[in-house]
Amino acid sequence: MLKIFVLKKRTLYIALAILVIFIIGILVLVMSNSDETFSETMKYAYKTISAEQAKVLLEKNSDVTVFDIRDEEEYVKNHLPSATQLTYKELKKKLDYYGKDSIYMIYGKDDKQSAKAADMMASSGFSKIYMLTGGIEKWPYELD
Repeated sequence: MLKIFVLKKRTLYIALAILVIFIIGILVLVMSNSDETFSETMKYAYKTISAEQAKVLLEKNSDVTVFDIRDEEEYVKNHLPSATQLTYKELKKKLDYYGKDSIYMIYGKDDKQSAKAADMMASSGFSKIYMLTGGIEKWPYELD
């Protein structure tokens, strides 16, 4: 009788250990907080980055192409250093001029505008696209 009780107690501990490992696994997945945004069909992805992350990206990669997708009037007022001004429509027309494996950072006046351009580039096969979260309004650093 005692042996059956020990066996059941041991099984209970094993089950609890498995449950704890399962819960920890779920928490790790939830808390990993991936910034990658995927389409419904998983055809494309781009990474959203904060101003701090964008600054590091620009400092460590001299070959990043920065697209300011606001209109020319807004661009003339202020823009990130080395940014190229292209509206969404212009960018869509000129995609063939840019290498699909190069690094690109996109920003606009808001996330909606930037996400639309990032989606379009990613769905066209561009693989290294970063979108500045919050647009130029969230950029606390030097502007031209």
